[in-house]
Amino acid sequence: MAFNRSYLLVALLLFAYSSLFSQDKIGHFSLGIQSGLLMPFADKNSLATEKMGISNGLTFKYFPSEHFSMGMSLSLMHNHFQGQLMANNVPITQVPVTFDFNWYPTDWRIKPYMGAGAGLSFFSVTPVNGLVNTLKEIPDTYTTPGYLLSGKAGLMYRFNDLFSIYTEGIFYQVIEPGESFLWKQDDGTFYRQFSRKAAFSLGLLYHFEQ
Repeated sequence: MAFNRSYLLVALLLFAYSSLFSQDKIGHFSLGIQSGLLMPFADKNSLATEKMGISNGLTFKYFPSEHFSMGMSLSLMHNHFQGQLMANNVPITQVPVTFDFNWYPTDWRIKPYMGAGAGLSFFSVTPVNGLVNTLKEIPDTYTTPGYLLSGKAGLMYRFNDLFSIYTEGIFYQVIEPGESFLWKQDDGTFYRQFSRKAAFSLGLLYHFEQ
């Protein structure tokens, strides 16, 4: 009986492996570009606002099967940070670098998907009109990394073996390292960079030959 159970377990593992990496689901790589809208989310009782901006990105994926992908994404986000008590309009550039996984539950030509990722987010801020960083003595510009978590949902349409288009929404949660994103105006008002943002994008994927 133990031998039969072991044999059955091996057979099931071989079947699962062959289903995931079978010839009609050959693993392949893809390279994509995307562009869209950046939307920041304010914290409660915030004394400042971040305006909507733009988000552009590159993504590199490996598809081990029709239902999964894993890879790396690099985005370039740009918007403005504005205090309420002064006419500050501070340019912010955010560069998230994430390693993520996507799940495609169907094998339809139009595929819904969801995913999650983690990585680093780099902020570059140029203070103007008296806005200075409270922890740094760099008056012109300041760049700092923060840890990043992301979640996404989208739709992908496969034109042919080489090209797909997709639309997706990504939610970013930046885990701030201490008070690296805390800022102060000359009048003593403190602001903190928003740690929650979302990007809504359209993209194009090129699939390398399988």
